[in-house]
Amino acid sequence: MVARAVGQIPPTFAQIPFDDAFPERPVEFIHDLQLDDRLTLGAIADLADRLPRRSVVSDIAAQSLLAPQGGPPRGALDRPGDVIRNLSTAQAWLTLLNAEEDPDIAELMNTMLDQLEPAILATQGKMRKRVAFAIVSSPNSVTPVHFDIEHSLLMQVRGSRTLSIGRFESDAVRRHEFDRYWDGSHGRIEAMPQEGTTHALTPGRGVYIPAGTPHWVHNGPDISVSVTLTYFTAATVRANRIEDFNSRLRRMHLNPREPGRSATVDTVKIGAIGVLAAGRRLQAATTNSIRRVSLHSKGPDHRVDGS
Repeated sequence: MVARAVGQIPPTFAQIPFDDAFPERPVEFIHDLQLDDRLTLGAIADLADRLPRRSVVSDIAAQSLLAPQGGPPRGALDRPGDVIRNLSTAQAWLTLLNAEEDPDIAELMNTMLDQLEPAILATQGKMRKRVAFAIVSSPNSVTPVHFDIEHSLLMQVRGSRTLSIGRFESDAVRRHEFDRYWDGSHGRIEAMPQEGTTHALTPGRGVYIPAGTPHWVHNGPDISVSVTLTYFTAATVRANRIEDFNSRLRRMHLNPREPGRSATVDTVKIGAIGVLAAGRRLQAATTNSIRRVSLHSKGPDHRVDGS
């Protein structure tokens, strides 16, 4: 990582790809999302009410650091915005998934990630599957240790949190946890990893977290609002297709070869998942086409809603 004197300001968001640690190790950076009116607590509450219910994940604030049984349920709250507006007493934390479905958040996400993409094209290729998450939590909340399969950019907007980043004890432990992820653990791991670094997150501060890196978060004494932007690259898409194929084989009680053991086998798996994905897209397109024809054949006076 680029050496910095004590107290020196980290790189800006756009400078992240030029840090020697990127993309293999965490990188601290500064941003200005804390100034964006789209990310006030009230705006996030309104966003939660606009998004589909399944896009809202909620849980209690007093979490154990280890919660290996998987993540909390989606869509459990009828009025998530009300919980967010009362976070000071709600004792809850919420994540808004696929927040980029909202046009304002999509514009924010693309404006930010467009700053990074030109610098990573040569080494990692074009960004794929951009996604935005908004995370809000009550004072002293805990986010259990987990890892994500995307490149993640965590940015603090309001309040303070301490981000801890760890490492798996061994390649065998890492392999075990990645298998569990694809078998449904949502990245929640079974044992505390070895702690590597800690990062004090305050408004205007952020951390790049490499794909597959275990981490956990402790809130400070105030309400926290943060945003995470994620993306895949050609390499992560390729790796995830292999993992997806292997998980399907395990469900058939087979013992697939680990990724990286055979380039030929990995290529076959990637192609097979690609064919399956193309088949699903074709099936969805055909179903939608049949539905449109059926609706039109009923004539202009047909009420789709049955009224």
